[in-house]
Amino acid sequence: MSLEGSPIRISYSTIYRGIYLDNLGVPLKSHGARGLPRLLRHRGKTRKIKGTINERRRRFNDVPSIHDRPRSAENRSWFGHWEGDTVRGKTGHSALVTLVDRKSRYLLSKRTANAKADTVRDVMIELLGALPANRVRTVTPDRGREFARYRELAERLNTKVFFPDPHAPQQRGTNENTNGLIREYFPKNTDLDLQSDQEIETYIEQLNNRPRKVLGWKTPSEVFMGKKLHLS
Repeated sequence: MSLEGSPIRISYSTIYRGIYLDNLGVPLKSHGARGLPRLLRHRGKTRKIKGTINERRRRFNDVPSIHDRPRSAENRSWFGHWEGDTVRGKTGHSALVTLVDRKSRYLLSKRTANAKADTVRDVMIELLGALPANRVRTVTPDRGREFARYRELAERLNTKVFFPDPHAPQQRGTNENTNGLIREYFPKNTDLDLQSDQEIETYIEQLNNRPRKVLGWKTPSEVFMGKKLHLS
C-alpha cells in the first residue's frame, strides 16, 4: 500500500504487525486491554500463523489430494472449482454450509440442522446440483468429518473431490476468507437457530454483491452470473 506517486511502500501485514506489537505506541488504559486492535475489522481477534494451528477435530486419511487437482483450479482460469466448509453456530445447534467458487468468489450457503456427514452431503448436493454441469468441476472441502460422505457427493454430482493437506487451511484460502466475512454477521457462538432463513439469504446476497479488489472491484455475482443479485 502506498500513496500515489510516493516511493514509500508499506504492506498491510507490516501495519497489522505494528498495531499488534505495541498498539502503535499508544499506552494501554489497563492491563490486558487490547487497545487499537479492538477497532479493527475482526475486533482484535488473535492472529494465527498459517500452518501452525493444532486441529483437534477428527479427520480422515487416504483421501484424494489437493495436489492432484486440475491446473484450472489452481490458476482460477475456469468457473466451477469450489471450496467448502461449515460455519458452526452455538454448540449443538445449526450450522452453515459454505461453498465458494475460486474464480469468482461467489458464495453458496445454506443453514443445516446439524453438521453430521449425511446432512452436510445433502445440503452440498442441493446447492451445487442446482447449477449447470460446467459450473461444478471440483470440490475441495475441509478435512473435517462432516465431509466424510465425499464419495457419494462426487457420484451424485458427477464431479471430483479433493482434500487439502492436514493443518493447511491456506490451501482453501478463498473459502477461509469468505468464512471470515460471514463471521462479521455471525460471531462465534451465535445461535443460528434464532436467525430467519430470509435474514441468512440477505447476508449471503450482501456478500455476493460486495465489490472485491481482487475482482477489479466487480462483485462475485457480477463475475459468476454476469449480473448483480437483487437486494431486498
